[in-house]
This record gives sequence, C-alpha cells and structure tokens, in this order.
Amino acid sequence: MKRAMGFAIAAVTLASLAWVAIPIVLIQPFGPQTSRGLAVSYALRASSPWLTLCFLAAGLAVVVVLWPRLVTWKGRALACVAVALLGGSAILARQNHFEWMFQPLPRPEFVAAAEAKDVAEDDLVLGVHAGTETRAYPVLALAYHHIVNDSIAGEPIVATY
Repeated sequence: MKRAMGFAIAAVTLASLAWVAIPIVLIQPFGPQTSRGLAVSYALRASSPWLTLCFLAAGLAVVVVLWPRLVTWKGRALACVAVALLGGSAILARQNHFEWMFQPLPRPEFVAAAEAKDVAEDDLVLGVHAGTETRAYPVLALAYHHIVNDSIAGEPIVATY
C-alpha cells in the first residue's frame, strides 16, 4: 500500500508538471510552431488552472494518508517536495509566462524628431500615421519591449515588432 501511494503521488506530481510544462515548450515565440502544437497548448492552458488544483488536492490527500507510514526523513522530505512541486504547478498554471518575456512600454513619451537624443539619424523606426498625428517607435526600443501601448488621434493602439 505504501509503495502504491508513493507511485500515486509521483504520478500526480509528474502529470501536473507535464500539464504546465508542455505548453511552455510547444509555444515558442521565436521558434517554429505547428497548428497542432498550438491547439494542444491552448487546450492544456485552458484546463490547467482547475486541473492543477485537482492534482494538488489529490497529492495532499495521498500525503496525508501516507505521512504516518513515512518513518524516515527521506520519505517525508520527498513527500514535501512533491507537495511543493504540485503547489508550484498550480501557481504557474495561473501565470502568463509570455508576459515575463515581453514587458510592454506602458506610457511612452514623445518628443519632436529634432529633440530626440537617443535615436540616431540612421536608426530604424516603426512609423504610424493616423489622422493628423504621426509617431515613430525606434526599432531598438521595440526589440527590447516588443510592445508599446499608445494612442494616436484618440484611438488606442499597440505597436509591436
């Protein structure tokens, strides 16, 4: 019984970790993606918040039953590690790891072209013109932030590179 419960906690922990890790591996913003891989990733991401909580509850239930039978510190340490991994999966399932990679520039500040000090004459810019307004977003800044939230002529836009 103790061995079966040990396998159960290991299986639940590995399943929870896989459920969260597979979309992270399949969705690669700078690498090739397949439509099948994206479909699998989005399906796993959609169910991961509630499923990882179920995995955590199942893992805790197994550890509570198994705890009195774990007489060595090694067994109890492994049980604690499993619960910590399950908790970590439950937290990670509620995160958007792409937001960690791409930090939008929330409040860009603009100056006239003649006053721009951080942009050389030969720097590439992404230009946007709407109505009577024009903006130039330096590609070097976009390469770091990837996203600029702005508004032009009263319309919100997202500039990205």
